[in-house]
Formats: sequence, C-alpha cells, structure tokens
Amino acid sequence: MGIFSLFGKKDSRQAKPADKDSARGKKPSGTQQVVNKTTTTSTTRVPTVKRDAKTALATALKIDAIESEMSSEFVSITTQQPTTQQKKPPPSAPKPAPQQDKPRAEAEKTAPPVPEISQQAPADMGTTTDFLLDGQSAIVDMATPASDAAAVIEEAAIMYANGQAVVVEHTLRSAIEEDMLGDLTRTAWLMLFDLYQIGGKKQEFENLSIDFASKFETSPPGWIENACEATPSAQAATPLVPFAGKLDGSCVKHVERALKLGENYRALRLEFAKVTEATTEGCTLLLGLFRKLQKTEHDLILVGAPELATRIRAIIETGRRDDTEDAWLLLLEILRLLNQEKEFEETSIDYCITFEVSPPAFAAPKSKVTTASTEATQKAMEGFPMPSVVEGRIDNLILAIAAYSDEHSPAVIDCSNLNRVDFNAAGRLLTGLGPFCGAGKVIEFHHVNHLVSELFNVIGLKDVARIVPRKN
Repeated sequence: MGIFSLFGKKDSRQAKPADKDSARGKKPSGTQQVVNKTTTTSTTRVPTVKRDAKTALATALKIDAIESEMSSEFVSITTQQPTTQQKKPPPSAPKPAPQQDKPRAEAEKTAPPVPEISQQAPADMGTTTDFLLDGQSAIVDMATPASDAAAVIEEAAIMYANGQAVVVEHTLRSAIEEDMLGDLTRTAWLMLFDLYQIGGKKQEFENLSIDFASKFETSPPGWIENACEATPSAQAATPLVPFAGKLDGSCVKHVERALKLGENYRALRLEFAKVTEATTEGCTLLLGLFRKLQKTEHDLILVGAPELATRIRAIIETGRRDDTEDAWLLLLEILRLLNQEKEFEETSIDYCITFEVSPPAFAAPKSKVTTASTEATQKAMEGFPMPSVVEGRIDNLILAIAAYSDEHSPAVIDCSNLNRVDFNAAGRLLTGLGPFCGAGKVIEFHHVNHLVSELFNVIGLKDVARIVPRKN
C-alpha cells in the first residue's frame, strides 16, 4: 500500500484501458434498455466526459515512482547506522526491463528530488523540556538549604522510634560535626547522650562527654549505672487503683474500676497506704473484690496492706457479735494473701469465738501476690510508671493511664524507665489520650529522654499533654 493510497488513489492494475473501452462499447440488454428509456424521460441527460487512457496511466506511474522514491528514503534513514557504512552488493548483469516498465522509468527521471531528512535535532533545540515548553520551563534553579536543623532533629526522632539506632547515631554525629544546628545544637547532643546511655555504650558516652565539656564549657550529663536494666513492660504498665481516706460505701467506684481493669490485665496494683479509716460497708465491698480476683487468679501487688489490717482491727472486737463479720473475713483474707499463716490461725480462733462458726481454712494464694513498702508507695505516688518500650497495641496502657488520671490531677506519667516509643504506638497514644485531655484532665509526662521527647513534639502530643524532658 503506497503513501498516496491514503488519499484514495486507485491501483492502476485493477482494470486495463482496453477492458474499459470494450465495456463501454457493449450495448445493454433489452431489459436494461427499457429501464434506461424510462429514466431518461424524467431526468436530464449529462454528457459523458471521455478519459484519455494513456494520460491516466502515465499519471499513475508517476505517482508510483514518487512513492517508491520516498519509501526508499525512509527505509535508508531508519536502518542506516551512524558509524558504519553498509557494503554495496557486487554489481550484477543488468536484466532487460520489461516493456511495461518503460513508462515507470521515465516517470522516475521526471520526478522531483525528495529532500533528505536529517536524523539529528537542530543544535539550538536544547533539552527536551525546554524545547517542548519553548524555553519557558517552570523549573528554575533553586538553592538547596545547607542544613535544616528542625528537619534533622525530627528525622532522628522518627528513625529512633522505628528502631534504627545505628542510622540515628550517624545522623546526629554528622549534624554535630557540621555544627549548623543553631539553637537546636544542644538538643542534638543530649539526644546522642541518651542514645549511648540506652544502648549501654559507656565508652562512646564518655568520649562525647569530653567534647561536650569543651564546646559548652559546662558539666556533661552523667552516666547512669544499670540504666539499661529497665523495668519489664508487664510490671511497669500494671494499672494502679488507689484507695484513700475512709473505706466506706464510696469506694464502690474503685472496686468497679479494679474489676474493669481486671478484664484486660492479669496483674493489678492496689494501694491502701492512704486509707485512714474502715467501715463494715467498705469491708464488704473490698472482700468481694478480693474473692473475685482470687477466683480469676489475678496477680496482685498490695501496697499498704499491713496498714489496712491495722485499720480493720480497730473496728472489730473478740466476743462482740454484730455486723462486723465481713470485716473479720476481710482481715483473714488479707493475712492469707500476705501468707502470714501464724497470724491467720490466731485471728481464726478469735473469729470462731465471736461468731461460733468454723473459720475458713488457711490456703496459700494460687496467684502471685507481692507487697510494697510505704517508701515504695510514696515513690509510686509520684507518677504512673511507663514500660521500657511502648509498641504494638497499647489499648490496655491507655486504659490504665486514664484510670490513674481519674484519681490524680495532674496525672504524672513517670517515664524514667521509658526507652523507646514506636512511631505507630505514639500515634495511638495521642489519639487515645486526646479525648481525656480535652475533657479537662491534665496529663504530664515526666523524665522523658530527649529521643522520645522530640518524637512527642513531632506527633503533636505536646499540644494535649505536658512533656517534661529528663534533667541531665
């Protein structure tokens, strides 16, 4: 199919001129004559223009010659290699041209030369983008900032949250060596100190301390021994239910909260150090709580249990039969949980004398029950302890913090043992605590290492809670 065939040129070999003349010379049949006569009576006859067969054939041959010449030019441009030249085949004996090809040869001689197509773009075309946009490109030369201090700090905090401590160390050291962090220079140093402290790299920490003292002319942070031996996550995140004041019917909300937390936690921390007085109604509620938690075999951390036993002894008396039976039973339960078998047996005899019934038998608790001293209680009262690593689903942790914030204002979250918070977990922490802070509760994160502190700033936790970095 030739190039000009797209414009409707008919192949000259479809019908010979002689055939056309013979076809026009034939007369129509009888039926056709009748139809023609009927048609000519109603229409005006148009004279037929006769074509010159030789002229039409010559024109067709000339068009074919032009097509052939242009096609050969395109093929040679496409297949020709720029660095090598194809060898011409050896000349062979010319074959006599057929008689019918003479007009084609004459047409090729008279055909105008086809202009040669250049393979290379003009030198002034420039780059592709400039050429297509006519030199008006929207991309201009923009100077790349030498250093973005905030971006470096945020990047280091996010990478550390994702567990890339090695990359964080390289990033911070490079930024410190370049010394182009401006007001955030000290922050980068403190982040690197915390990174070495958490990783247990004491030698690197001491080397950095020398450089810090030389640069800032002040004492560097001190190395904390055994700091990497953080409290396990399960213990540090144990939810706390504090009982304080008078143990009466108002403690029902504490009992309900403990049962609610027990649905998600296998261990609970119950504090009684601040209980000043006990009543029979309060003893009944607390006795029911202990029995349910023992039935489900929850681990318990009892703080101030001996002090609570003293408050209960103040409202009971041997031989006085009244409504204090639940107070006696609560005292026996506390002695059993504390594994004080001797005191349990002595109190059982007094209970038997008073109510003339058999006392409950002593049985060591099936679950783990530990106690804490008053000094430890005072330290625990300083804040809710965070685990060493916060990652994965933290619904239980958020629930425990919310329960702690119900009893403390402000609710201080102790992050002394907190080493790292996963980036996704940090986002969940923000969305989980946001509604509580929006409802008027005040939550403060204390003793936060600088790596986690900067992460909290990046995700926006600082907008809903107070972040107090660790003092070095």
